Amino acid sequence: MLLEQIAALCRQTINETFGKIVERIPLEFPADRSFGDLTLNAFQLARDLKGAPAGIAEELARSLGGLGPIESAAAVKGFVNLRLIPEAIFDGSVPSVLRNPDAFGRNRELDGRRMMVEYSAPNTNKPQHLGHMRNDFLGHALSLVLANAGATVVTANLYNDRGTHICKSMLAYEQWGEGQTPESTGKKGDHLVGEYYLLFESKFKEERDAWVAENPDDFASFKEQNGTDRKGKPLAEDQLRKKYLTSFNEAGFEKIPLGLACQDMLRAWEAEDATVRALWEKLTGWVVAGFEKTYADLGVSFDAVFRESETWLEGKDEIEKGLAKGVFKKRDDGAIEIDLRADKLDRKVVLRSDGTAIYITQDIGTTVKKAADHDLDGQVWVVGNEQIYHFKVLFKIMERLGYAWAENLHHLAYGMVNLPEGRMKTREGTVVDADDLLSEVTRLAAEEVLARDPTGELLAADVEVRARTIALASLRFMLLKVAPKNDMTFDPAESVKFDGDTGARILYAHARLRTLLNDAGDQAIGEGADLSLLVHEMERNLALQILSFTGITARAARDLSPAHIANFLLELVRDLNRFYDRCPVLKEDDENLRRARLHLCRAAADVLKRAAGLLGMPVLDRM
Repeated sequence: MLLEQIAALCRQTINETFGKIVERIPLEFPADRSFGDLTLNAFQLARDLKGAPAGIAEELARSLGGLGPIESAAAVKGFVNLRLIPEAIFDGSVPSVLRNPDAFGRNRELDGRRMMVEYSAPNTNKPQHLGHMRNDFLGHALSLVLANAGATVVTANLYNDRGTHICKSMLAYEQWGEGQTPESTGKKGDHLVGEYYLLFESKFKEERDAWVAENPDDFASFKEQNGTDRKGKPLAEDQLRKKYLTSFNEAGFEKIPLGLACQDMLRAWEAEDATVRALWEKLTGWVVAGFEKTYADLGVSFDAVFRESETWLEGKDEIEKGLAKGVFKKRDDGAIEIDLRADKLDRKVVLRSDGTAIYITQDIGTTVKKAADHDLDGQVWVVGNEQIYHFKVLFKIMERLGYAWAENLHHLAYGMVNLPEGRMKTREGTVVDADDLLSEVTRLAAEEVLARDPTGELLAADVEVRARTIALASLRFMLLKVAPKNDMTFDPAESVKFDGDTGARILYAHARLRTLLNDAGDQAIGEGADLSLLVHEMERNLALQILSFTGITARAARDLSPAHIANFLLELVRDLNRFYDRCPVLKEDDENLRRARLHLCRAAADVLKRAAGLLGMPVLDRM
């Protein structure tokens, strides 16, 4: 391939000029194409070559100009800007795509690796919401990106189906459920159980507020110990009370009768009480059935499914082994902890004093089980930014336990998803359900489809299929185009517009290309196009964007960021629109030039579909 040829020339030139062998050549496609077709980043070479980037760039520019497909090379502020021979650009892009569209963009950086991507991991006490959708789409897209880089990928889900949060729904249902079922209410099981989670929170808040009012000394004691910020400045009364209530929800949970009953239910569950287990199995079954429907609607699936209820005991076993090896220590109160202060972390309790498990207990067990059951040499967790510290602790524990694969554990952290009207809050019941959001975006997409069918020629079934496809593509694209670590705002109405940076726009671009190619008939297929006729700057830019795809997919795998591919698609569509404006295709009088442009369009259509596929986005041939 062309890029491999250029990288080899750069590698050879570096060796001849500096006497060093550099494996990874930092070639990039500049965002501003006035800088050149490709850029060699000398800053990334400076450490290996032990020199100043500007000097390295000047040395390499003198040698690279005129080599092979490189027409010229210029050193600019530590970069070598390369201008390529036009024939090399078109011959290196269009034929490569058309020969094997499904293989274009593959790279082999992860050949031989066996990796697991765990994503979704919902609690089985409420329906999935918009934040889960970002998680689901990130995990699914990342698994496709890593497989494209040569890895064998196992996708996994973990149902967080035990613990205090699960017992909240169970206790509320036991006390106030009156035998309701999904069938009797006409509700999905996850939605029904979620209502009882909210009911528990509401009842607990009532009891908590009453207790706090009756025990003012408790707040006074908290204020005495926590009344200032880190700089010693007194906290405002309302700020301090909010902090107190947040702390009380955990530290004072069992002071409240409902909280104590919840913890008693958890202890009964861990003791395998038959009545509690039967209730748990019933409610969990309802929720999982609801989740499976949601996953099917979102186009998400898993190779393996783990349940916290099946792995928490393995976590306890690992902790016992670590205790015997001195990795963990038992405190005077009976709790087991690990001291990670030497690693710039903190002490961490891994098992409560009463022997009950906490979140990290099952994470320890699940991590070991996954590696053993699937012979993994790497694992990725797709979990929100708020768990960054948790995963640092987990990975360090795995390292302390002596697992060789601990160095290949990765946390893909992602930010909060907000709506235009603000944050979602599960406890207050203001969260946006994934099912409802998909229905709403599908409705909005149907309106867009009908607006483009003024004569009413489309059948209702066609409108439904197109609307569903546009909705899924719009949701996926909007949630994937933002770098994972960043918070974002999702606007349902904006997501389905055809004239924004949206999935709908990507689908429209693909459908426009396919319609053009279909109208062209035989001229758009087969061999024999004279690509040397493509001399316009917009043709060149489109071919360069196509050529950049392989590097983009490799970068997405290295950075664990499908956003790189989403932004590649946006730039590809922009280049297509500039090309259409300046370069007529079907209306071109010169038959040979028309055929060459059609082949360029076919390559663009194939790459667009391929890139969308790596994001898990369906496409349409007609809108």
